[in-house]
Amino acid sequence: MGEAEHILTSIIRWATREEPIRAVILEGSRASQALFDELADFDVSVFTRTHEPYTQDDRWISTIGDVWVYISDKYDWGSETIPTRLVIFKDGIKVDFSFVGVHKLAELANTGEPNSGYEVLLDKDGCTDQLPKPVFRRRPNTPPTEKDFLGLVNEFWFEAYHVSKYLKREELWVVKSRDWTTKELLLKMIEWHAQAKHQWDYDTEYMGKHMKSWADESVWRALYRIFARFDRDDSWNGLLASVDLFRQLATEVAERLGFVYPEEVDRNIVGFMRKIKG
Repeated sequence: MGEAEHILTSIIRWATREEPIRAVILEGSRASQALFDELADFDVSVFTRTHEPYTQDDRWISTIGDVWVYISDKYDWGSETIPTRLVIFKDGIKVDFSFVGVHKLAELANTGEPNSGYEVLLDKDGCTDQLPKPVFRRRPNTPPTEKDFLGLVNEFWFEAYHVSKYLKREELWVVKSRDWTTKELLLKMIEWHAQAKHQWDYDTEYMGKHMKSWADESVWRALYRIFARFDRDDSWNGLLASVDLFRQLATEVAERLGFVYPEEVDRNIVGFMRKIKG
């Protein structure tokens, strides 16, 4: 048994002993039909009558395996806050535990929405029996509205302006910080471009994962030019390559959706950038 399988078995044994815990479900890439490797996280939802025994005292984590490091976090689910523990165990096995009220299972049973797959690891009361069967399909993407499209385009140019200004000042640390925002906006445009070209339920995955398999080959090649070293001249080259790629993709998306690309915004900001670059 490998370390990953050992950790999963330990989680099930631990949850079986804990009376407040009524069900445990594995989600994410390891429970779907998506590609994953031995470094993939385990996304574990723990459905419990109360999360307090597991969020007020974290000693339970070390009963599962040897812990390298962990952090406390949370996310919102509707009006509720879901506490989490994000744990890296020995050999780099990462498990994200979410502590969810058991009542949420009834809500999940009534959604009728597609899901990207899950696996029930433990069910003490048959409370997962009414869940929709795994269909290994994500919720369909929807095309952006013209307002959403223009909002993203304007924000990209707003941030590109700031990158150029800090480059002029040679504030390279700030450049890197502001530049990452432009990259996040570029990623969304890359996703829209792929979906517009194929179909709106085309799976572009998450955070750019497996991008080489779903983005255009020409887009992938262009990405090699947009990431710069901690260097003024190279950062200028990366910025200009980024705006060229963004313009190309945004223009094509606009054409497919019947929107008007804001060429004047583009022209004004690029003109400013080239002026201060010298």
